[in-house]
Amino acid sequence: MKARFAVALLAVAMLCVSALAQENTAGYWINKGNDLVESGSFEEALTDYNKAIQIDPENLDAWNRKAEILYSLDLQAYRKVLNLSEMRLEKNPQDARAWQAQSVALASLGRQEEAKQSLKKALEIYDQEIRENPENDTAWFYKAELTDNRTEALMAYDKVIELNGSMKIYALLTKGNILLNLGKSDEAIAAVYKAIQLDPTNFQAWEEMALDYYVLGKYNESLTAYEKLTEIKPENALVWKGKGDALKTLGRQAEADAAFAKAKELGYQG
Repeated sequence: MKARFAVALLAVAMLCVSALAQENTAGYWINKGNDLVESGSFEEALTDYNKAIQIDPENLDAWNRKAEILYSLDLQAYRKVLNLSEMRLEKNPQDARAWQAQSVALASLGRQEEAKQSLKKALEIYDQEIRENPENDTAWFYKAELTDNRTEALMAYDKVIELNGSMKIYALLTKGNILLNLGKSDEAIAAVYKAIQLDPTNFQAWEEMALDYYVLGKYNESLTAYEKLTEIKPENALVWKGKGDALKTLGRQAEADAAFAKAKELGYQG
């Protein structure tokens, strides 16, 4: 009797070991994710594909399936945005933000001509709001966002900055980004620095500063900004990844490895 019981326990143990061994393979999680996709559980499937990538970071199938899921989730999100914007516009056809959101959703869904019309409508409403109230900094800001002409966009952002309202920091950051793309690096950094002066703990401002300095090859300055970011949001994985990149570029490999490990601990999977 005892012998049979011992054999049974051994069989159960072997099954558990076998199951555990399967769970430690990328293929197991890919197949599990595939089953979830079949049932329409996209977000849960994405979790399983990420587990496969953690086990085998070079697994092409896992990355391909993850990309497909993200694309599908994006389409679902844009369809939802389109639906919500249409509902808002039924209640208020002068809702410029709804027209703007609808334009983005339509463009993402491949409906380019309709997207252009929605964008045109949003711009018309923002222009009307500005005519009615030239000190409407929100209207100036979103007009700048939608303007293709960089010169006109910079003029609109300068107007937001001049009005000194709630959108000033975001106008400075976006202005800095445009200036950087135009090759005006000193002016770009100056704009971001002004945003930091307005709010010394603003995460977006320090993030823009870190990225700008990194792009400009000023890695020590970029590292300083990333160190500030780790103080502001110590649980942000991407911040630790950026800090690691700066440290690695500066040849401080041991410190970079520690930053990368922290990023991975916090969920970074790139």
